[in-house]
Amino acid sequence: MLSLIFLGLRGIHALADQPEESAIFTDRIVVVGVTGRPELTPTDRAVLGTHLGDAQAGTMSVRPRYVGDCAAAGWTTLGAGRRAAVGGLCTPEVQGGKVADWPARQAAAAAHRGDAQLGTLAGSIKGCVAGVGPGAALAAAKPDGTVAAYQLPQEFLAGGMQTRCPITIVDAGPLSDQIITELANRKDITLIVTGVGPNAGSDDPSLQVVYRLGTTLPGWLTSASTRREGIVTLTDLTRTLIEFGGTTSSVAVDGSPFAVYDADLSVERIDAKIKSIAALSNATPIGYIALGLAGAALFVIMVIWVLRGRFGFPKLVLTFGGVLSAAMMLTGAVPWQNSGSPGLFLSLLVAAWSLILTVLALLVGRIARVPNVIAATALTVAAFTVDAALGAVMEPGSMLNSRPIFGLRWYGFGNVTFAAYASAGLVLAGYIAHRCLAAGRRGGAVAAVGAIGFGIVICEGWPSMGSDFGGVIVLTPAVLWLMLALSGVRITWPKLLAIGGSAVLAVGVISVLDWLRGPDQRTHLGNFVQRILDGDALDVISRKAVASAETIVAPVGIGSLVIGAALWIVIFRYVVPRIATVFSTLRSTLIAALIVAALGTVLNDGGIFVWLTVTAQITVVLGWFFFDWAERNGWTPSALVAAHR
Repeated sequence: MLSLIFLGLRGIHALADQPEESAIFTDRIVVVGVTGRPELTPTDRAVLGTHLGDAQAGTMSVRPRYVGDCAAAGWTTLGAGRRAAVGGLCTPEVQGGKVADWPARQAAAAAHRGDAQLGTLAGSIKGCVAGVGPGAALAAAKPDGTVAAYQLPQEFLAGGMQTRCPITIVDAGPLSDQIITELANRKDITLIVTGVGPNAGSDDPSLQVVYRLGTTLPGWLTSASTRREGIVTLTDLTRTLIEFGGTTSSVAVDGSPFAVYDADLSVERIDAKIKSIAALSNATPIGYIALGLAGAALFVIMVIWVLRGRFGFPKLVLTFGGVLSAAMMLTGAVPWQNSGSPGLFLSLLVAAWSLILTVLALLVGRIARVPNVIAATALTVAAFTVDAALGAVMEPGSMLNSRPIFGLRWYGFGNVTFAAYASAGLVLAGYIAHRCLAAGRRGGAVAAVGAIGFGIVICEGWPSMGSDFGGVIVLTPAVLWLMLALSGVRITWPKLLAIGGSAVLAVGVISVLDWLRGPDQRTHLGNFVQRILDGDALDVISRKAVASAETIVAPVGIGSLVIGAALWIVIFRYVVPRIATVFSTLRSTLIAALIVAALGTVLNDGGIFVWLTVTAQITVVLGWFFFDWAERNGWTPSALVAAHR
């Protein structure tokens, strides 16, 4: 029955609207880049107001290699097709048709294993790329730093804005609005207006306005890189320009061509879309704060009840904690970001979902005759699996989303989602295995763990679902370990090595299948295969390793490791022996969860946040079981103190 439901949800996903190609029909493209454009200006409103029938609009993720870097890094990223850094070189100069400090900029881009190759755009197309203004020169320059045709903005205006190359990139500074207004009336060019980064002296990472005029299909810009309606990236623009210019060979850039979701546009709708996308970044912290304050209050009350030797309310609080990650996911089922007060709406929404799921967990626990916290984990697994089956449609708008300003995971499941999903799934699988073993069905126990565990692996890693490279390689050995431990087979080092090899094989198969779909449909799994073929996969691996290490050695990371290690010791030494009779497979289940926590921290760029999430989830579950044991056995904190005396 569950399999049929899952297939039905996949069928719904297959019926979802798909974006169409954003075709270009003119012989010339002019890209006007502007700085500090997080919302529509009067010029944008006027231009779009007269081109609603042939405009495509959205927001541009301008993140270069480092969040908040200056606009020069955005121009460089556009020219390289990969996120670039400029090492503080924020004021480019052009002398004799060449970027003056080009070698220094190449060195800055290559520092710390950077893989951006400056000049990729101009060096990859058949025609030339013209640059107008110093910033545009960074994007239009060839690999040697020369610009095929360079003008100052004043010269461009004085010459009637004639375009000598198929692609012209413009950094007009104060003259941008005038140039945009005049170019918008030209029928012989395709005009793309986009933000490229923050104003000088600012490190604002906000997404910027982007729109394209001269189309045949109005709507919201998107790409295979983001899979989000109304969001594209600078590297997507690079790929779009390269394909327009007729590339002569395979080009190592990270973006995907522009696509479009058909929609009737108005200036008001465009403005609302830009604000709603900004709310995904700006309002989410308000929801975190509200949730944190509520959680702190409940924790204090729970401690008071525990000290009084009363465990009913603490168990209820921990049941609430067991459904919390599902409630955070389900916030993405409601378009809260479109409201007038998105932060308040989100705070109330997560509270409502938490309440609904807590009541549902109590009801499921009673009907299925399972502990309430196990019912809570089952609901969590169900919520995440439903989202995966639908194509991870809730994740981008949920409290578990990667905020767009960071330009990290645009689609699929992120590190925190994976950690919550995996730990809940292992607990659920372990408990069902316990029930099977209690009924004398060892084969059923192993099969249950395999079905749930590998079902989650598929949901995590499949390109049109979770699309999570790290999740597959981390969760697979944990599931295999739990199956092996429950099977009664003697565990040896060769078997453990085979488990590790199976994880690598699983992620390899999924990645190759994704790579075979072609560059316009690949996720980052398939793109990683292409990077291996291009010989620059080591740069990605090293950067992710550095990102993980930075989270671990930070004060929060060190504190989390110390506190988490203490919690795991307490759980294994004091909690497991007391509840082993009601959860006989608990020790093996916890070892599997610890494998996920440890490997996930080391192998994912989310680092310590995987450890935090898994440890928190396991602590909630074991806390509930301990309080249930205490309630049944008349245990109180005062009795523990008296025993030690």
